[in-house]
Amino acid sequence: MGRVFGFPEFAPTVEAAFPRFWEVGPHLLTAMHSVVDREYAAVEQHRRAILNLGMIAGSSLVETVILTVNGLGHGGMRILRSLLETAINIEYFRLHPGSFEDYREWVHVERFREFEFLRENAPQIYAEIDPENIEQARKEMARVRSRFLMRDRNGKSRGLRSGWSSLNLDARAVATGFADSYRTINPIASSFIHETMYGLLRHFDASHDPHRVEVPPTLDWAAQALSGAHHCMVRVVSTLAQTFAVEPDPNVATLEHEWHYAWDPPPEPQQAREPEQAAQ
Repeated sequence: MGRVFGFPEFAPTVEAAFPRFWEVGPHLLTAMHSVVDREYAAVEQHRRAILNLGMIAGSSLVETVILTVNGLGHGGMRILRSLLETAINIEYFRLHPGSFEDYREWVHVERFREFEFLRENAPQIYAEIDPENIEQARKEMARVRSRFLMRDRNGKSRGLRSGWSSLNLDARAVATGFADSYRTINPIASSFIHETMYGLLRHFDASHDPHRVEVPPTLDWAAQALSGAHHCMVRVVSTLAQTFAVEPDPNVATLEHEWHYAWDPPPEPQQAREPEQAAQ
């Protein structure tokens, strides 16, 4: 007997709740692949990163769908937060190609920190690492350290910054036209990632049990996860298209129209007018 993971029996409920998304949503990956599956000659490093991160964004979209279809919309929101950051970053690389060098060099900080963690907390594993790799990591860290130092007004070092970019994600969102998306998605999605009190409260359904979190499967947060992922992926396809000067199929205008088709609320029904008003 095969093992069953998740709640596949819940899929029809999710499909019935968002029929227009299932109608047009598959076009997102079709459009992405129409750009990334081509052969490109002499691709610069920042454009190659945009291509590969765009493909990872496509995987994040699939992950969001899988979770929400199984009634795990809260998990879908966590993936959405990652997808949002990827979409912002690749557009930032497109607009500011020079920033990619910081992104690329940050790998040496992460690798050095990983080795240091093992040295301090898992000496047996650390002892199995090739000493040449450790020495290389130390040399690379020494080379890039000044690149990532934070300094005060007097030029005094305040230690390494927390990430590869000198701009926080919110600033990169503003610089890439993602400000509204960031303000809408990030606070909610991050509350699920960190399980803050605000995030914890979003797991409750007072109509069921006000003292225990709701047990999946549920439609809670499915709409937000799917619509947010849909929006971010449209932006990803747009970045890919502009980076490689290729018209995706379907094109970006069509994808944007389909997002509105899938998620805009229906118009308010007009009140019936009196016959004499209708005749005017």
